[in-house]
Order: sequence, then structure tokens, then C-alpha cells
Amino acid sequence: MVQQPGLPSPPFFNVPNIANLRDAAYNLQTPHGAIRKNVLFRSAEVVKLDRAGWDAVNALGVAHVFDLRSESEVAKGWSNTPPPTDEQTSNTASVDTTKSSSSEASSSDPDWLRAMHDSGVKRTWVPVFKSEDYSPEKIALRYQKYMDSDVQGFVGAYRDILKSGGPAYRTILEYLLTLDSLDATETDPKNRAGESKNGAKGALIHCTAGKDRTGVFFGILFDFLGVPRDRIANEYNLTEPGLAVVREEIVPRLLKSPGFVDYMRRLQRGKEEESNGDGDGIFSPEVLEEGRQAALRMVGARKESMLATLNMVDKEFGGCERYLREYCGLGDGDLEKLRKVLVAGA
Repeated sequence: MVQQPGLPSPPFFNVPNIANLRDAAYNLQTPHGAIRKNVLFRSAEVVKLDRAGWDAVNALGVAHVFDLRSESEVAKGWSNTPPPTDEQTSNTASVDTTKSSSSEASSSDPDWLRAMHDSGVKRTWVPVFKSEDYSPEKIALRYQKYMDSDVQGFVGAYRDILKSGGPAYRTILEYLLTLDSLDATETDPKNRAGESKNGAKGALIHCTAGKDRTGVFFGILFDFLGVPRDRIANEYNLTEPGLAVVREEIVPRLLKSPGFVDYMRRLQRGKEEESNGDGDGIFSPEVLEEGRQAALRMVGARKESMLATLNMVDKEFGGCERYLREYCGLGDGDLEKLRKVLVAGA
């Protein structure tokens, strides 16, 4: 059972069986006011939550879950459900939320999904990467970027996310644009667009660890809203303590993955060439330790990675606002409304 005692609350929430759950906007300020609390949530994957867990998440203010994972990742937690259809896996347009956010649970759904529906929380599957982008070869290339000891490795991986993630991010932003009456929640009990039965409106955005695809989304959004970049980087860095409870579980799993095995084989070959070794195929202690350090880098969330990524967005994408326009398809009215919805007093 995953629990996170000892983490600062807020912004973290200690709900069993979900890691890295927090209010992403807690205590973030813009030139126009504070970003609203209890609207923008983030976490690692949610597939271990039971009904009590989903009730607790809903009580925090979560009405809608947006899942950024790819088809192969979803299928691992979808033991008795067929993989999503080709139409749903299309990453060339927004996901059909009328299908993927149905309030009716199916008998073929996994337990966590039925529990989510029963708690009144909706879900939309918005994969950042197409299925073909999650082939073993593509995964190995992506792993190499995350394993790089230089911050530019993460920047390269996040560049890939930005290029692929526009349609997925657009779907989330479209939901947020429906939340145009947040201030009225306490005085008007009627459900509006996006509300769950208890009046919750918040969006929970997650991928597998709630770190990279999720972190890039919030980095772009917060920079557009005017949050100082050092504060954005601090928020991103909170993922390191947020994942501490599962880090020792994740690292051994990474070390056994094909991408990591290939990485360590290349390291081993290099060491053997330097020492004229005979190449017996057994990883040396030195190579195993280098692999472990690479895995730790991969599950890390250094401030420098986010700061360098935002600088890259300025240089290569024309800034975060232009990214939202060109890759997410938002116009002047959408951007103005997004500020009003998410920033108190804007």
C-alpha cells in the first residue's frame, strides 16, 4: 500500500495507493493574483485506488481525471479490458470526451475504473504519444535522453513531449475553459459544466509517475499565466519527495527494462574495449552502479531541467503563449478566459 506520510500538506495529500498527489497550484502567484487552489491536481498513476481512495480524491475537489499515458502503459493496468480502439488512440485531434468520460461503468472495466465512476469522477484518456511512439526502439531512444547526466538530455525528452502533446494538452485546457464560474461554487449548488455530484470541479492530470508529461503541461500552463520561473521549477521539483515512497520500487523495474539493458550493454562494451576484456556478457559492478545512477536521474525532477526546458520553449517554440496557440489551437478569447478561470482576481 502506497502512503506518503511526512510530506508537507499542503500541497501534498496523503491518500493510500496513489503517489505524488498534490495541488499543483498551491501558493503560486502571478502578477494578476494567485492561481486558484483545489482546481489543478497532479499525481502518479491512479490504477491502485479503490472506492475509498476515489471518494477521498473526489472530496479533495477532483471531478475529472486526464490520463496522459500511452496505450501500452494503460493496457498494463487494464487486465480484463480490451485495449482502447484506434479511434481513441488517435493523437491527431482531441479525444472524444463523450466516450472516454462516460459516467456509466462497464462490467468489463477494471476495479479501479468502476470505483472511480461510482465515486462520481470522470476520466478522459489523452495520450501524449501515439502507439508507434512507444515501440521498444522509440522507448530506448527516449530513455537515453532521460539517462543523460547533462540537463540537455531532459530538455531533449521534453522537446519530444511538447511536439507530440499539443492535442492531449488541448483537451485538458478545453475542460478548464468550462470552469467559468469557480467563485460561485460556494453560493450556487447547481451543477455546472465539469462539476461532479459534490460540486467538485478540479482536474487531476497524471501520467505514470506524474513527472514528465504531467510536468511539461504544468510548466507551460504556469509560465503562460505568469508564475515566476523559479517558482515553476520549485513546484516541478516537488515530484522528487512525491515519488520517494515508490522510488525504490521504480528503479529496479527500470533496470530490467529493455531500454536500460541496452544502455548497460553499451556501457559494458565500452569498459571492455578500454580494458581489452573478453566480453563475457556479465555486467560489472561499475556498470551496474552507473546504470543505477542513470535510473535515479530518470526518476528525478531537478529544477534545472524545468528552467532549461522553459528557455528552450522560448527559443524553439516562440514562448509558452505561442505554444498554446500553435500546438494547442487556443485563440485570443480562449487565452483570456483561461487567465480569468485560473487566476483569482484576473
